[in-house]
Amino acid sequence: MNMYFKLVSALIKGVEPSAKEKKRNKIFYIVMTLIAAFGIMLPMAFFVGVILYAMTGALAEFNTQENAIELFLHLIAAFSFIFGLNVIFSVFYFSGDIENLLPLPLRPYQIIGSKFTAALISESVMEFIVIIAAFAGYIIGGGLPFYSWIIAVFGMLTMPILPLIYCGILCMLVMYFTRFIKNKDTVNKITGVFTFVVIFGIVYLISKSGFDKDQLILAMSQTDNSVLSVMNCIFPTVPFLVQSMGSGSILNIFIYIGINLAAIALFMIVAQAVYFPSVVGISQGAANSRKSGKTVISRMKRHIPSITYLKKEFRILLRTPAYFTNCVMINLIWPVFLYLVVVMQGKTNFMDSFIYGIHSGNQETVLWFMLGISAASVLVTAVNCIASSALTREGKHFAFIKYIPMSYIAQLNVKAIVSIIISGTGMLIYVIAVCVWLGTGIKFTIFSCVLSLLSVTFATYFGIFMDSVNPKLIWDDELNALRGNYYIFFNMAFAIVLEAVICAGAYLLFQFTEVGSILIIIGLFTIIMILTVVSYLLCNYKATKHIDNMTI
Repeated sequence: MNMYFKLVSALIKGVEPSAKEKKRNKIFYIVMTLIAAFGIMLPMAFFVGVILYAMTGALAEFNTQENAIELFLHLIAAFSFIFGLNVIFSVFYFSGDIENLLPLPLRPYQIIGSKFTAALISESVMEFIVIIAAFAGYIIGGGLPFYSWIIAVFGMLTMPILPLIYCGILCMLVMYFTRFIKNKDTVNKITGVFTFVVIFGIVYLISKSGFDKDQLILAMSQTDNSVLSVMNCIFPTVPFLVQSMGSGSILNIFIYIGINLAAIALFMIVAQAVYFPSVVGISQGAANSRKSGKTVISRMKRHIPSITYLKKEFRILLRTPAYFTNCVMINLIWPVFLYLVVVMQGKTNFMDSFIYGIHSGNQETVLWFMLGISAASVLVTAVNCIASSALTREGKHFAFIKYIPMSYIAQLNVKAIVSIIISGTGMLIYVIAVCVWLGTGIKFTIFSCVLSLLSVTFATYFGIFMDSVNPKLIWDDELNALRGNYYIFFNMAFAIVLEAVICAGAYLLFQFTEVGSILIIIGLFTIIMILTVVSYLLCNYKATKHIDNMTI
């Protein structure tokens, strides 16, 4: 057991920033942590809690209030399984510590058990917050007794176990019985395609069924709910946990614990039987074909440095599955979720009144449209983390930046151009499509596109500056490079807080003063332009200085 705790501690430290990284800009780190807490974590928790509170109250009339929290926990478990596959594959088979752990006198279940625990702790922090917020909404909405809070905290810590065990068992069996995917890039491609197919499939089924929030409440009010019955069979821990919260039944708690323990035991048995054979022959990346020195030299050509650097950045993003999935493909996903929100509105669809407001020239509607374009452009650029991982992606090759014959700002500008091209192109496609759909006219469309590109440019340069403050240069896996860099998360938080302040300020100015929407939009354009200049100057003076003082 002592060895288990030592391994877990060592594996978690491998994901955390190194001691040298933690020493850099401690005050800045603390400030951004507070912004992340108040900009993302607490608002998200509050939003989830309010939804569960409202659903619990609506279903209480039918005496089926527990269906609300059951459905939510099942959704969390399902998404934990879907998005956990890639993480578990990476942690179990493609992390750099494999070659160090295998020669040690450790049994397979000890290695897998410690890796599983480290992954559970590292990956479930945000999930813990969401789950406890959902429990809070359910307990308050249902007027449950005090002991429900104790069970809720216990459930928060243990709910993610079963979905990740499913991921672990599936990963080990797949790697044991197959040989053609024993390569990190192949696995990332397969799991990425699987994730996108599932997401698009869910959205397609919901849109085709005409399912809306009223039908959802009606379906959830049924005591014999077929969807919940199926989900209860897949994730059997959920109903026993929920029932124990309402009744305080010790038996249900013991059954809940028993199911988790049985799953863990099965997981350890599978690990002991198949892990070592399945980890043999693992490849960290795609096999490189051997080429003679003459062949390589013959293919070398003289190019403009910035063009060559631009090609290098694009190739890294497009050819590395982890970067392609998390940085590039994410630009295609967010409109899918936006479409899902619109579909779920049903008969009370707000888009009808919004379209009418645009066509009639309603000042408030036009203002919200422009604010929405700016906010979406900034948030999408922050979320895809192309800019905010620009230096992190260099990893152990960071010295390349310092010794090639290109100035730091020239290299940062190329990295910025890559982000602007990918993020900006995606945004322009959506902005133009929406403007054409709304029939806004050419001038309105052009202004919307310029505002979107300007917002993308600001978010790009600020993201690069954020990454320069404390890039995670020590990583053994591309996925770890993204999920182990807290400054990517901080950048998202800053973008959310900033856009919330701008939108709230613009709306309050419009509502409580006589300033028209045109002047406010011009002011918005000016603010974004100033922020763009400031973020560029931060890169030019601060980021370059950070790079110059940085060592691995």
